[in-house]
Parts: sequence; structure tokens; C-alpha cells
Amino acid sequence: MIDSHAHLAEEAYDEDRAEVLTRASEAGIDSVIVIGYDAPSCHRAIEVVREFGVEKGQERDSVTESRRRGASKSHGVQLFATAGVAPHHVLETNENDLASVRNMLSEEVVVAVGEIGLDYHYDMPPDKQRELFAHQLEWAVEFQLPVVIHSREAEDDVLSSLREKKCSRGVIHCFTEGPVMARGAVKLGFYVSFAGILTFKNAHELRAIAAEVPLERILIETDSPFLAPVPYRGKRNEPAFVVEVARTIAELHGISLEEVGRITSENTRRLFLLPG
Repeated sequence: MIDSHAHLAEEAYDEDRAEVLTRASEAGIDSVIVIGYDAPSCHRAIEVVREFGVEKGQERDSVTESRRRGASKSHGVQLFATAGVAPHHVLETNENDLASVRNMLSEEVVVAVGEIGLDYHYDMPPDKQRELFAHQLEWAVEFQLPVVIHSREAEDDVLSSLREKKCSRGVIHCFTEGPVMARGAVKLGFYVSFAGILTFKNAHELRAIAAEVPLERILIETDSPFLAPVPYRGKRNEPAFVVEVARTIAELHGISLEEVGRITSENTRRLFLLPG
């Protein structure tokens, strides 16, 4: 399986990041996409990927041998990064920050522009959010990269912005919007990613949407260290727990857990152009 969205560069993992990745590998997690959301976090995400990510093409046999030697990259999990400015940081981000994030998009380990988007739930100026969002969608087109979208109570404006900028490659992460948004995203060619919220007892409407979204358009994520799924709710989330999201998807679509892992991993590799 692939955890398509984890904030693995956060301080919450500074004491045991290698152990977290080892647990992910033992749970069957092959890759993790480490998400940035402002200039400092994007820089940290790239640093974490370089320090803790397994080299492309490293074989499982060499991973096992490294584990016996106690090597730091013995977990066998490939890491990739994203770079972008989320709407929550619109007021604190200046032109130098934007230039720095844009430059990071040229880094080899960066596979998407994100996390970016619109959030009308909090008191952040919508006009400035839309300006920042549009600017970064232009980057995605320029660099030919997919986008990782945060959308909260902003589905109409998110979809219209994507159409206006002719951006048709990306994912709506940690999906919590309504069925119209899900259908609109799929129609645009986007993927819909579900996180631990899907497992919550009161998430009936969200599960109905997840059952409707075609499997070939679904990704799974943890949004670590936040939103730990049942039965880990209340604990620090980590990539190994994405299995519980996959388990719920399997139940909703009436297929095996293994099949969900295979399909969502193929979807993630296709979107972000990850190695197989």
C-alpha cells in the first residue's frame, strides 16, 4: 500500500521517525508521500525524504541485509515530497517564500504541487486564498506536476479554479466535501483520497460517497500525525495505520483488502509518476 499524504516531517516524529517507517514497512506500506504546506515545511519534507527515504530501485533483499547491519534506511519504504502553500498560511507567506517554494518544485524528490487549495471554514480572506491558489495552479501547469488539493467548504470555487486553469491532474486529499464535489473531481480526471475520518462512527455520509467513487479514482492516506483511524483514534497517526482506511474501502466496495491495496497503489503511482 501507499500512504499518499503524510506530514512525516513534523516535530511529532523527530524522536522516532525511523521506527515509524519500520512499522510502516512491516504493515505492508511500500511508499509514503511527505507533504509540505508552507516554505519551512516544504524544506523539511525534502530533507526528511533525502535522509530517510530508500533509494529508488533498492531491492527488498538489500533492505533485509541492511536491517541485519542496523543501517538507518533499513525500513524499505520509498519517500517522496510535495511543495506548496496551503490556504492556512496565506497571510504569513511573502514573495520570497513563494519564490522558495517554486524553486523546490525542480527538486527530483518533489512529485506534486501541494498541499494547496481553499478553506472557507476558518477566518482567512477568501480573495487572498483564491489568488494564492490560482498562482500555484499555474505552477502545476508550468512544471507539469499534479496538485494535492485541500478543500473545506469551498467545493464550487475549487472546481471552478481547476477548470479555469485547465488543471486536470491531481487529488482532493482527506476528502470531506459532498457528493457533488466528488463527482465533479472525478469528471475532471482527479482522484479522491480518503483518510481516517472514513472509519469514524458518525461518518455515514462520507462512507456513502466513498462507496460511489470508482475504485480507479480512489487514493488512501493518513494525513499523519492527525486523524488517526479507528481503532487508533486519539493516538498520534502514522503511515502504518493507512491499512485501516483501506479496510473500510474494501468493505464498502465488497472486495479484498489486498485488492484495495493493489488498486490504490497503482492509482497513486499513476498520478504522481512514481516508480513501480
